[in-house]
Amino acid sequence: MIRVFPRRTRWTPTDKLAFIGEPNLFRPMDRSTPVRISVTFSWDIPEAQRLYRLWSGFYDDVQIGGPAFGDPGGEFVPGRFTKSGAVITSRGCIRNCSFCLVPKREGEIRELEVKDGWDVADNNLLACSDRHIERVFQMLKRQRRAAHFSGGLDARIFNEWHASLLKTIRFKFAFFACDSAGALKDLKRVASLIADFSREKKRCYVLVGFNGESALEAETRLRNVYKLGFLPFAMLYRGADAMSRNTREFHDLVGIWRQPGLYKAIMAKEAKG
Repeated sequence: MIRVFPRRTRWTPTDKLAFIGEPNLFRPMDRSTPVRISVTFSWDIPEAQRLYRLWSGFYDDVQIGGPAFGDPGGEFVPGRFTKSGAVITSRGCIRNCSFCLVPKREGEIRELEVKDGWDVADNNLLACSDRHIERVFQMLKRQRRAAHFSGGLDARIFNEWHASLLKTIRFKFAFFACDSAGALKDLKRVASLIADFSREKKRCYVLVGFNGESALEAETRLRNVYKLGFLPFAMLYRGADAMSRNTREFHDLVGIWRQPGLYKAIMAKEAKG
């Protein structure tokens, strides 16, 4: 099966049947080869529709879909629509965050068969049953590479047992999230539970520009996340009302707070006075 993607991201497969954009001379020549165009972000839909027309000129079975079209997702197939090493062990989420489409698209938590991989991309792994979580950690122990928790661990759920599980495996980093000022309370509790881990292992997605937030308010929260011992990763809100946040000020802020080397130097310089 040929898989086509509108753009390359850190999750995009790299095998010979994964293509970015338009068909090229090195594609399979059999018209019966199925083509699946996968679209993650809604803003890529126009480009995906253009690609659909182009690929349909060479292949008979071309279909377009993915999260941007409300696909709820089924059983995870390693390497099909994600890079080698990525793994999804559950779908859905127990939360109903107004800025997130996952609950509407995927529904409540659905536990999947645990496949091998080292980069865990679940929406909310910790919302799964204890038995499922244990299976995931047992799987991670078998991997040659240190685990990545790129999908994030829910700070509102994270407890001492989860912290103890992290101590049983090799992991490069675990992401949490701090999407509002109120979320700092839970993140502070998490910080106390994993205080023994280095800052490089403790990372945090920080949504900025949502619900009328100013750039100054967002920067304050990013700094507070850093002071709790995490490496923040700023994410600019791109929802229906995002145009009011689409300013040079916000883009500059995100540009700084996606580069740990840059913002660590800024914070260190300020600490010295």
